[in-house]
Amino acid sequence: MADRRDGLRPLRRRARGGEETGPSYPAHWEADIALRDGSAAHLRPILPSDAEALQEFHQRQSEQSRYLRFFAPMPRLSSRDLDRFTHVDHVDRVAFIVLVGQEIVAVARYDRVEPRTAEIAFNVSDSRQGTGLASVLLEHLAAAARERGINRFTAEVLPQNTKMIKVFTETGFDVDRTLDDGVVMVSFRIDPTARSLAVMAEREHRAESRAMERLLDPRSVLLIGVSSRADSAGGRFLTALESSGYAGTVHLVARDALELRGHRPWQRIADVPGTVDLAVIALRPEACLDAIEECAAIGVHSVVIPTEGFTDSDEGRRLQRELVARARRDGMRLLGPGSLGFLRTGEDPISLSLAPRMPRPGPVALAGQSSALSAMLLAGTDARGIGLHEFVGVGNRADVSLNDTLQHWEDDDQIGVIGLALESMGNPRKFTRIARRLTRSTPLIVLRPPGSESHRPPGHDVRSSSLPRRALDQVLDSAGVVQTRGVDHLLDVVDAIGRQGLPLGRRVGLLSNTGALGASLRGAADEAGLHVVAENRSVPLSPDPRLIQRAFTSMAALGEVDLVIAGMLDPLTGDVVEVLRQMAIVARHSEVVMLVCLVTSTERFDQVQAAVRREPALPPVHATPFAATRAADGMLAAALRPEVDDEEPAQRDVDRAAARAVVERWREAGEERTEGAPAEDLPAEDTRALLAAYGIDLLVSHRFTDVDDALAQAARIGYPVALKSTDPVLRHRADLGGVRLDIPDEVQLRHAVEGMRRDLSYSSAPLEVQAMAPAGVPMVVRSVEDPSLGPVVSLSVAGDATDLLDDIAYAIPPFSETAAARLVDTPASAVKLRGTRGLPRADRAALADLVVRIGLLAEDLPELASLELYPVLVAQHGTTVVGARARLAPAPNRTDGTRRALSGPAAL
Repeated sequence: MADRRDGLRPLRRRARGGEETGPSYPAHWEADIALRDGSAAHLRPILPSDAEALQEFHQRQSEQSRYLRFFAPMPRLSSRDLDRFTHVDHVDRVAFIVLVGQEIVAVARYDRVEPRTAEIAFNVSDSRQGTGLASVLLEHLAAAARERGINRFTAEVLPQNTKMIKVFTETGFDVDRTLDDGVVMVSFRIDPTARSLAVMAEREHRAESRAMERLLDPRSVLLIGVSSRADSAGGRFLTALESSGYAGTVHLVARDALELRGHRPWQRIADVPGTVDLAVIALRPEACLDAIEECAAIGVHSVVIPTEGFTDSDEGRRLQRELVARARRDGMRLLGPGSLGFLRTGEDPISLSLAPRMPRPGPVALAGQSSALSAMLLAGTDARGIGLHEFVGVGNRADVSLNDTLQHWEDDDQIGVIGLALESMGNPRKFTRIARRLTRSTPLIVLRPPGSESHRPPGHDVRSSSLPRRALDQVLDSAGVVQTRGVDHLLDVVDAIGRQGLPLGRRVGLLSNTGALGASLRGAADEAGLHVVAENRSVPLSPDPRLIQRAFTSMAALGEVDLVIAGMLDPLTGDVVEVLRQMAIVARHSEVVMLVCLVTSTERFDQVQAAVRREPALPPVHATPFAATRAADGMLAAALRPEVDDEEPAQRDVDRAAARAVVERWREAGEERTEGAPAEDLPAEDTRALLAAYGIDLLVSHRFTDVDDALAQAARIGYPVALKSTDPVLRHRADLGGVRLDIPDEVQLRHAVEGMRRDLSYSSAPLEVQAMAPAGVPMVVRSVEDPSLGPVVSLSVAGDATDLLDDIAYAIPPFSETAAARLVDTPASAVKLRGTRGLPRADRAALADLVVRIGLLAEDLPELASLELYPVLVAQHGTTVVGARARLAPAPNRTDGTRRALSGPAAL
């Protein structure tokens, strides 16, 4: 691509008093990125000090690459070129470099050529072409350009540069191409589209899945810190690796032994021969940094660090951040610190973990965070005999997270159910995005982080949320995630699904051989909200346990139930395990799922559990009705998870440019604002314009200065009118004297103004007159830019009771019509919209349309810190937005935005 050398004069920010200042370095544009081959790299704006490295990068390129970039051979960049390329203003001229180690491997830049248009150029190292660098750079350039008010990119490309043309055409943007004088002219708008976001998500999925494959399927392993002591962490990892049947190459680094268990240990990491895919660094925290550098020098791809202690102090947390930065800088991915490791069963087994033994193979995948929680998962797996395919302990998830793990498991057709035990969520918005896609085919069972934000584990870099806990619960529910309340609950559900699959429907049958046990089962089922369609408490308690087997056959064979909970009071005679085997055969042939509540002696129960551990075909056996019904509830929730649709919003009357213009006017009118600055109220007229850009009409209202002005404004609106205070506390509170409705004429309006000013003499807020709205159900629709979740839309029926009872529905935009309709129906008090007790039905479809529009607005404008529409009157036909308040703040660095970036030190 040709290099344009006649860019516009750089824009400069003005300090207070009008003095021009130089551009500040946009540190929030820095990011660690994942590449298509599974490696990592660091992306940042270029600096003048990069001149020498840029020259070296240019000279390493082939003659063909230099020609395709500059339309000329250019074996060396001139001093003038270097100065121009490395001195940018980060406004009209922006350039990014990608670093692996200290080496530049790619460069991309834009130069503004018109107020809203910029020309772009790329140069990717010959050795790194095909790793997805150009597409990642384009995403970051586009995000920076949109932040600087640019909405279109152009480029000049030689026809033979097919790779670059392909980068543009496969972005998901609508690309125009023309041939002019032997050069392909490319032009496209850079506003995110559903297609461009889908393309980005697919590329992100490929890169992160590949990174996990490289980590979890190494052909060679290096254990660093192995000791002759049997209880050392390195020694335990070696024991696990050897016991698992791992068939790859194993290297050891140990300085206190000449031979360890038949292996020749190396004294230094630099001495290790051959290629090393994965290194386990079992050293003290401060020694891990040097080990990372040495691993990078011999080309290690991935690292596992089981070492604890990185979270015990500020210095430890600093070490952890530096550890991640060094690993990614050299292209490596890191599991931990504080990781319990990982294991995989099956044809190619491996255990690099502190698990007591290898579990039996099966369709379950499990992941946890801290060593303690991961150890509980593995202990519970062993106790139940769960068939495990793969386990990953991410530890402090300083680099590799549970999101990365889900990306990998989505592609594994050997996995039938996934269980996650969470202690924190670094990027819940991305988690729910992945979960929506994953749960279409694979049940996802999650133990939610306990407590509040103040209880998050040390060492977990987590953005605080401004929303209540139940907001994230609702977001997870809408993504099809099944939530559990403890490790036992999680494992009971994944074990039941792993053994039998999902029930085909929600019909539940209850069977018991005593009335008392049957009553307990029914009580537990009702409390769990199970849909019981068949019940048999009349099976006699007999020395012959086959009676309950026959009763189960009668219930299951009729095809009227999907899941049966069998309560068995053990007569302490006969072979209970054999009865369970026969019932399991009937269940499989009848396509019925079965759970058992067995009441017996401790010795007999342990014998049955031992058989269940050995035999995958046996159903789960629980000691109490509560445990059995709880597991059943989880299975049914996974089977009946809400459908996740891919519909795009149908609203086409959206003027994003007009909305962006409102935000730009606000930004230009104030002093320099940076992320974290407090939100500011948007003036009423600008709020009206912002809503109008998304097809939302705000009821006409006018502020006034005196009574005569009020009468004039009301005459323009037309009687009857409403009189309101603009005080945020009073403007919707008739009970506090802030609202007077249905004022029919001038005389009444004059009296109302005088009375309100007298009653509200303590408030200096101006008054306004407003048109009267049609009668309807009053609702509140809000959006908030949450630091953790990004834009979140909430909806509730208006009123103090709703707020006190927290009857509010939350969801993440953008919404389809179907998703918006679900949100409208979520609050319990939304029954008022359906027409009850003689009231007419409200127009729920119109309210859903409004929710879709607010979702688009919140998604498109990260500067929209909050928006409140209150009240929204939902009539029999249509909705009326009576009041609106918008607050703007500098655009945050969203955790899951329109550019791919790894979470962690460079992104937070």
